Amino acid sequence: MAKIRNLALRDIPKLKRMISMISNLSSADVGFGYKSYVPFPINWINRILPLQLKFASDSYVAFDENKVCGLITLKQQEKNPQSWRISKLFLDENGYDIGRQLVSFVIARYGAMGANTFTVKVDENHEELLELFSKGCGFRVCASEQLWEMQEIKLAPASLDKKFFRPFKNSDAQAAAGIYNDLIFPHFRYSLARKPAEFENVLCSGLYKTSFFRYVLEDGSNHSIKGYFSIQTSDNENFILNVDLVSAFDEYLGDVINFAISQILMRKKNFKLYFRNKKYQTNGSKNEKYLAENGFKNVKSQIVLVKDYYKRIQEDDRYTKPAIAFSEISRKPAFKI
Repeated sequence: MAKIRNLALRDIPKLKRMISMISNLSSADVGFGYKSYVPFPINWINRILPLQLKFASDSYVAFDENKVCGLITLKQQEKNPQSWRISKLFLDENGYDIGRQLVSFVIARYGAMGANTFTVKVDENHEELLELFSKGCGFRVCASEQLWEMQEIKLAPASLDKKFFRPFKNSDAQAAAGIYNDLIFPHFRYSLARKPAEFENVLCSGLYKTSFFRYVLEDGSNHSIKGYFSIQTSDNENFILNVDLVSAFDEYLGDVINFAISQILMRKKNFKLYFRNKKYQTNGSKNEKYLAENGFKNVKSQIVLVKDYYKRIQEDDRYTKPAIAFSEISRKPAFKI
């Protein structure tokens, strides 16, 4: 059995050599290196903090006879210390058992600290990794997410006036979370629901690698929020649009995309726009049909897998439970042998 410990700086060259030998990885994955490493003493401080105070990802390596044979990285869902995402898993050749050991290790470690839910997104064509998480580690499939690329960036005629759109405020977080959670299929809601705090703008957002521009669609007649959407980018060239609209306002998806394009054009002339379609939401199929018919191309599909560390069981107090007594000490026999 391999030994597992925290990622150290001396492991980076060995990891880069191991990862470069894996043929089915992208150039971004192979580029894992010193920039991905959280340096000392930041990593040590982050390691000893409780879940609600952690501020960086945690990485662990598995090694056998001084040979690094696997890496796993966990990231906290923004402003939700009880939900963690496996963002990296690199394994050497024939590393199925090592992968199962790494995943079991982090789930046990963080579950004991108070984490409830663990998620991972796996490319739908990566059969070995899907089998590892579903059969080997007990994750269950929660539908999928798609990434659609707009083939030609262009503004379309709008049916909604721009006055229906306004920048997101933190006071809108409760409504945004309500829309998002109501759209999730009920059997996935326990694991995938999000808290209002996860939608709020963060302080000092300019210091983060990924930038978010958040907006709401508001019905001016009664000042009720009918939709929430965000534009995120990590390189100021590729922008991902996330949209959540109440069912009655699905028909205005084109207007939301149009408005998002206009906002990006104010900052950047040449860019790529992607739309993240969440198939675990009730409007996922409808959005998929719209995107296919309006100049978008599906460029990536990922299976969303979830594992809950525990579920609360509500017991029915109407039924009484019998008293139970157990002891390894047996009674002395009433007769002599």
